[in-house]
Amino acid sequence: MCEPLTQCRRQSRPNADGEPDIGHYGGMSMRSVSMRIMGGLLAACAGTAFAADLPPFEKVSQGYEKVVSTADGSRPMWTVYHHKKDGQLLAELPRNVESQKFFVVATVAGGDPQTGVYSIWHNRVRNPARYVYWKRFGDELALMEPNLEYRATGDAQSRAATDRVYTDRVVLSTRIVATGPGGGPVIDLDQLLLNQSGSFFGNFTRGAKFGLTTIKSIKAFPSNLEATFELPLANGRMAAIHYSLGVPPKDPSYKPRQADRRVGFFYTSFTDRSRNDGESQTTRYIERWHLEKADPKLAMSPPKKPIVYYIEHTTPVRYRRWVREGILAWNKAFEQVGIVNAIEVYQQDAATGAHMDKDPEDIRYSFVRWTNSHMGFAIGPSHAHPETGQIFEADIVMDEAFISGWANAHKSSLLASAAMMHMEPETVDWLLDNPQWDPRLRLADPEDRAAVRAYMAQLREGTADPEQAPPTMLPGVWIDPREHAENGMCMSLPAMSANIEMMRLAMRSGLVDIPAEDGESLLDGLPESFIGPLLRDVIMHEVGHTMGLMHNWRGSSVYQFAEMNSEEWKGNKPILTSVMDYAPTNIVVEEDGLIQGDYTSIDIGPYDKWAISWGYTDKPDDVMKLCTQPEHAFISDEGSSGPDPHSTVWDLGENSLDFADSEMRYVNKARKLLLDKVVEEGQSWEKAREGFNTLLYKQLSAISVSSKWIGGVYFNRYKKGDENAPDPVRPVEVERQRRALDFILNNAFEDKAFGLTPEILAKLGAEQWFDDRRGNDRADLPVHDVVLGVQASAMSMLMNPTRLGRVLDNEMRTPQGEDALTVPEIFEKVRDKVWASLDPKFGNGGPHEFNARNPMISSLQRNLQREHLDRLIDLATGANWPNASANTVTTLARLELREIDRMIADALGTDVDPYSKAHLVDARERIGRALEAAYIRRD
Repeated sequence: MCEPLTQCRRQSRPNADGEPDIGHYGGMSMRSVSMRIMGGLLAACAGTAFAADLPPFEKVSQGYEKVVSTADGSRPMWTVYHHKKDGQLLAELPRNVESQKFFVVATVAGGDPQTGVYSIWHNRVRNPARYVYWKRFGDELALMEPNLEYRATGDAQSRAATDRVYTDRVVLSTRIVATGPGGGPVIDLDQLLLNQSGSFFGNFTRGAKFGLTTIKSIKAFPSNLEATFELPLANGRMAAIHYSLGVPPKDPSYKPRQADRRVGFFYTSFTDRSRNDGESQTTRYIERWHLEKADPKLAMSPPKKPIVYYIEHTTPVRYRRWVREGILAWNKAFEQVGIVNAIEVYQQDAATGAHMDKDPEDIRYSFVRWTNSHMGFAIGPSHAHPETGQIFEADIVMDEAFISGWANAHKSSLLASAAMMHMEPETVDWLLDNPQWDPRLRLADPEDRAAVRAYMAQLREGTADPEQAPPTMLPGVWIDPREHAENGMCMSLPAMSANIEMMRLAMRSGLVDIPAEDGESLLDGLPESFIGPLLRDVIMHEVGHTMGLMHNWRGSSVYQFAEMNSEEWKGNKPILTSVMDYAPTNIVVEEDGLIQGDYTSIDIGPYDKWAISWGYTDKPDDVMKLCTQPEHAFISDEGSSGPDPHSTVWDLGENSLDFADSEMRYVNKARKLLLDKVVEEGQSWEKAREGFNTLLYKQLSAISVSSKWIGGVYFNRYKKGDENAPDPVRPVEVERQRRALDFILNNAFEDKAFGLTPEILAKLGAEQWFDDRRGNDRADLPVHDVVLGVQASAMSMLMNPTRLGRVLDNEMRTPQGEDALTVPEIFEKVRDKVWASLDPKFGNGGPHEFNARNPMISSLQRNLQREHLDRLIDLATGANWPNASANTVTTLARLELREIDRMIADALGTDVDPYSKAHLVDARERIGRALEAAYIRRD
């Protein structure tokens, strides 16, 4: 048996361009590939002649040993030979090589923070998990990717016409070096997987020193091949890359199920060119396991073949119980379709050797893996057959930074995440063209803003590299929704770690008291009764993904906030209808009539059970009849950036404005306790600054959640005939829209909303260690920059084209005679709040004599007013506006400028301090020039 080696070196010769050659045999360069294939096409019929020209296998394989990885010596997928001294691999493929379709799954297995997460490279290569086959061209083998996007299921003529137009593509090619003992072609496997690794890993392996590669592991199993290589990257850092090559199971009894937009399953899709009935040609199959009863006659039967998970030995012992519970929670869902113990869990353990023979990279096994990269992600990818949607393997990767990541998080990226989490894609595109409105620029540290502008330009040009992103432009700040389980991951560090830090802060300040259970210990400084269920909740979420389920952002918006925090609910019912939502920690502070409910959801919800029932039953139509029940509401990733306030991440309750009010009560109370309670004797005052940033993040998150109500619509995908189905598009109640607007105005545009006092500002220091990424933090808090960044972000939420366009659309949706929120009302309310200090009754705290030390308009208000003027001037002078509301918004902005000019003129007639006078005189001059420019441009 061939064991993993630690000192196997390979030989590599560069070509004229400095790149390694494709193979040892013949020294063929990349430039010769196309000529070889063309020549092979002409000579394909003479394949035996080419074979006769190949050297004997005995000569080529001299010094190689056959790799045997199974105890019974059963026939492997490919027969692999290993040259231990030179560190090289040969593989004999099947004689009928062209009939074998298989997966190639590429995983970064070490040396990178995203170790174990193959899908993170999705933005760099077309797809890191490829479904391929070999095609022979003489003495060349081309790795082909079949065209699965366009198919024809009709008659032979339709299929032939489709196949002629939509052809397969060549991924790479390699030379046949010999004919093996079994009559199959032999290829140079290590050259294929290393020198052409860019086809699977993108830029990750560009410039790697392939000549210093070590073959860490090579295993050949009956249906898959596993290979791990260790090599120095271009920067010299050692990394490990892993390949899983596997033949998907052939299961003729599996029947694909058509996807339905009323329930959330990942899906694989194709265009059926033979469908000409006037309906869509797109066919979508949900992704799910083939789970059957062992005895169909039984009402409750064990499965014919259970879904099995292994918890990796790297999982800390203190967390294993909660991980196990999170996995097994889904058995309750499968009981809805009469299958008991559908999921089994086994613990891999290095101390006892239990299940240590199972490799987490081996696609035959589904693992829960544990990393500690401080990336703060969790991911539940699965592999499904691209032709049917049948899932045959899944993994979960947990990063421990969801507990500890807040201390290492960058303040500006966290604030940008809060500001951007509910921006619609069209708004994000517009912000790139109008960076002065973009929270990712406005919340960036001053020294980073030039880099942010440059990166935005690269995004517009399509040349941006995510690895080079400034903090506020990190991929986790705003990510496009994806539809396949293998493509996306849950980047929840900004919010999940903030939730945990909020609990730490609440406990230190005495706002929350978690009674210790008998014999309870602390897990990483937090009571097990808090952190354990939180981890179980994350695992339930990720296992749901591996069952085929998408996110469901409606999970937190069915029950009332007061219901969640009642004696009836606590410990008895999950606070969410679905664990596939992102929900914050439920912390209640000074709530009249409420108790502290469960901090997180204690079990899978009714939607989760219903969705599994529909996906895995043999009577899906009967289950779908229940789709309009409130607890079965569903909308996925596209909803978080859509118009429906019930489809929101990191909120709680059917009316999330109740939750937002609760959040601000917590923020205001905790700020008053920062200095006395949060920072303990002997601790650095940087703790106070960390606490301030935590609370500022929660404040901006509450503002962001509230913004979705303004111009919002309730949206659903029910079909005509669904029982009790509401209209698919309904405007949000005007009372809730106005409440949300007032919430933002009061918590973003008033000085007192930030709780700043000279006493607090004097304590917000920074230690400035230069061996971490916070070494460049200013010693003092740049208070004006921080506050204006939040205010500018809130203004962008209120006044962006998508928001105002939706408000106008809602006016038309509302019947005549009924009240509705209007764009003029928004403009007027913003103006009255921002410029309230021009009224001597309200100026900087009330009527008194103004001077430079006691100005009529505070420094924070002057910044806010100038920001407001900038926005109105942009709108009045014809800023790029992508929708039909442009003319309406432009004329209203001009009207607002005239009204502000009148207010300023009245204020300048009073005794004004030098700061306020200079500010107001400049504002009038800018308004005048803007109005003049607006009419010149219009004409």
